[in-house]
Amino acid sequence: MGTLTRQAALKTAARQSLAGKAAARAATTAPARSRRAMRALGGENVVDLLIRQHRQIRLGFLRAALPGPWRRRNFDRLMRLLAVHEAAEEAHVHPVARRVLRHGRELAARRRAEEKHAKELLIALWRTGPDGAGYLRRLNEARRAVSRHAAREEREELRALGKAVSPLRLRMLGTEVKLAQAYAPTRPHRWVNNEATNKLAAPVLGPLDRALDALRRRGAS
Repeated sequence: MGTLTRQAALKTAARQSLAGKAAARAATTAPARSRRAMRALGGENVVDLLIRQHRQIRLGFLRAALPGPWRRRNFDRLMRLLAVHEAAEEAHVHPVARRVLRHGRELAARRRAEEKHAKELLIALWRTGPDGAGYLRRLNEARRAVSRHAAREEREELRALGKAVSPLRLRMLGTEVKLAQAYAPTRPHRWVNNEATNKLAAPVLGPLDRALDALRRRGAS
């Protein structure tokens, strides 16, 4: 019995050793697999991604003000970029900032208030359209509000996120933002202005907006 007991103990120890080595290998390779997955998805640091999109939005406002046959297309591109950008921020970025940043709740609340005000201006701009009376005035009002909001967001929220969150998590969050933008509504909606409503609206209003966009393009061609 003593020999059998020793043999059983040795087998148990061997199994535990193998299990420990397997766990260690998994712990070592999991981050590497995550990094490879992020690269495969085109994972971009969320701070860099959003700041780059802020630059695109500023340029988009300038292009949408230009006269000529391309104004409608530039206007549509700007409204789409603004809509998907804010939807992804409200659904994914501000919630993370609220949880991890010092005074995160206050920061996120200020950003949502700014976005709600900007959205009201964008809805009025959308209804006016690039051929409507007062278009340039409404465009300029929206540009000022969006530019102020973007500057505060970069200064108060995005820089702090870049320091408080790990590089891998920032890349994962960047991928979440890109995926959210791929399905988000493409025009401003008054009641869609927080994490819950954006996540609920995406599978309904996203396809509907895109279908209406396609119909409008087909009618214009």
